[in-house]
Amino acid sequence: MYSAYFKRTFDAVVASLLLVVLSPVIAILYALVRQILGAPVFFVQERTGKNGKSFHMVKFRTMKSSVDASGKPLPDEVRMTKFGNFLRKASLDELPELINVIRGQMSLVGPRPLLPQYLKFYTPEQNRRHDVLPGVTGWSQINGRNSLSWSAKFELDVWYVDNQSFLLDLIILLKTVFRVFNPAGVSQDGHATMPLFDQKSSSQIAVIGAGGHAKVVIETLRHSQEFVSAIFDDNPALWGQTFFAVPVTGPISKLTELPGHKAIVAIGNNDTRRELAEKLNCQWVTAIHPLSIISDSVEIGTGTLVAAGAVIQPDTKIGEHVIINTSASVDHDCRIDSFAHICPNASLAGGVHIGKCSLLGTGSTCIPGVRIGANCQIGAASVVTRDIPENSIAIGIPARALKSNILPQKQGKAAEQTDYKAA
Repeated sequence: MYSAYFKRTFDAVVASLLLVVLSPVIAILYALVRQILGAPVFFVQERTGKNGKSFHMVKFRTMKSSVDASGKPLPDEVRMTKFGNFLRKASLDELPELINVIRGQMSLVGPRPLLPQYLKFYTPEQNRRHDVLPGVTGWSQINGRNSLSWSAKFELDVWYVDNQSFLLDLIILLKTVFRVFNPAGVSQDGHATMPLFDQKSSSQIAVIGAGGHAKVVIETLRHSQEFVSAIFDDNPALWGQTFFAVPVTGPISKLTELPGHKAIVAIGNNDTRRELAEKLNCQWVTAIHPLSIISDSVEIGTGTLVAAGAVIQPDTKIGEHVIINTSASVDHDCRIDSFAHICPNASLAGGVHIGKCSLLGTGSTCIPGVRIGANCQIGAASVVTRDIPENSIAIGIPARALKSNILPQKQGKAAEQTDYKAA
């Protein structure tokens, strides 16, 4: 109701009032830009608006027009002036955009309008940021601004599209005023402005498996500013479709046509993950979410996933293709062997050893120094207070080994013809 009927009226009225009230400030800024940076005073650039329609956004110019011998503009950090940097930090360069708001090309609040050349790089999910009018300020601007990665900015933009309301807009506007006096995140470290968005220049990673766990892996890679180029899965119904805004290219066997391609196995089943990792010739990547906490002394093997909220303490050693899932806690001096899976909210105290291909269930706990053998499964919310022998299933408080967990080994052609569908 708000976005369909009231938001446009609110934008037009407030933008008009602001133009009148701030007209003396705008006039002073016009004179200063003309005196310090010269003509033209305004920076007019084509940007992408609602539904992908282009418009010309107006800002105060903040950089010199210096070019090299070939006529190409010099780098931003060379052309940026102290005065221009002040305008950016105080967001005063954005004031002329009130004209775009009155014209109906922008809103006071919404995703920031970006260059039309970026359109070809958005995933379908990211492109949803164009379902609303772009804004003078927005949800990502008050949550990090240009210090955020592109993927994080787009995630915040899409969140705003799904949750916009009058109250949320008021909160964003008030926090924007606070940001003017606390101008953090104007640029990324090492850059005068936000680096250009170009996913084609990023490392392209293939994800193996199109199940629920793949969503966690893909999201982790996106937050790490990696570009997931394709998914391979043995379910024919998925071929040619998109999964979590990534195309499913074909069966996993097709990945063998790309030897050395960067990839990660996004399948939760330990045995399947092991078989694929040993079978395929790929350059395995490690996915570590920026919201995890990992000590500098931790060793992590290739192909391992460390999800958001995970904490790994000093001198822990983690093998290859391990899953340290959401909000798992691994204390000091632990050892987690290859292809193990530490499920969400599982907790390992200091000195715990988890054997190869073992799984520690959601919310389970290990007291200090216990050893869990290879190929074990520990039930959800169980508490391990004593060593668990290999090939065991253990549940309870305290956890007790109930029965053997030995699985028949695949041999000969049966192993070669195995299909690995989403798991």
